[in-house]
Amino acid sequence: MKRYHHTQHQANENRTNRQIAIQDMFYIHPQYQGQLESASVIVFDDVMTSGATLNEIARILKDNGVSRVINWVLLRTLRPSQRSEHV
Repeated sequence: MKRYHHTQHQANENRTNRQIAIQDMFYIHPQYQGQLESASVIVFDDVMTSGATLNEIARILKDNGVSRVINWVLLRTLRPSQRSEHV
């Protein structure tokens, strides 16, 4: 999987803006598309904020024949409503 890079950082964006910004940012190199048919794929991410990136990656993989996508995340940021409760 390859990614077109953002010109701006997404860290301070809200969930809706992240989802919009991440659309069509990933693609599968044509050389590897055939290897994905009916495969199970594990996606590793260091930090999940809104989940927009993982959702977009899963969509691209499934659109290219992957039958199952498993996301493994090391850390998850708190939602804004949860942040105020833990301060």
